[in-house]
Formats: sequence, C-alpha cells, structure tokens
Amino acid sequence: MLLTKNRLDNLPLEFRKYFWDVVFEELSFEKHSRFIAERLLNYGDMSAIKWLLSHVDKQYIQILVEKSRNLNAKTKNYWKIVFTQPPQ
Repeated sequence: MLLTKNRLDNLPLEFRKYFWDVVFEELSFEKHSRFIAERLLNYGDMSAIKWLLSHVDKQYIQILVEKSRNLNAKTKNYWKIVFTQPPQ
C-alpha cells in the first residue's frame, strides 16, 4: 500500500526527462505511483530520489524493490543494501 506523505497532482516538470516514452502531462502520482517510483529509482538523480522519499514511506520503497520486475538488477541491489544497513 502506498502511503503518500503529501498530496500532489502533478510531477515536477524537471522529471519529464525520465518519462520520455509516455505523455508526461497525463501522469498522476495518485494513479501511477508504482510506475513513477520505479522509473525514478532506475533513472532518477539525487533530487528525484529525495523528492520520491519525501512523498512515500520508506516501507513502500522496500516492498517495491522486493517485488518489482521493472527495476534493473543493479538498482534493486543498491536499494536492498541501502535499506538493510543499520542506521549509524
């Protein structure tokens, strides 16, 4: 289940570059949260990742990483390591 921290209707315009193959204006975080999160995790820069983490719970990302078939292997491995390290 997606736990959105902040309600939003549109993605930031600077994310357009990550969604080259879809009509960007038709994307809705409420409707396409999984697709958007996967795309940002695969291709996003640090600001995109910070934006994503500020809008969804960490647990949502952990579950997505475990179950997703759309994340590439390096991305999955990276996020598994990030989320399994104990806090310092």
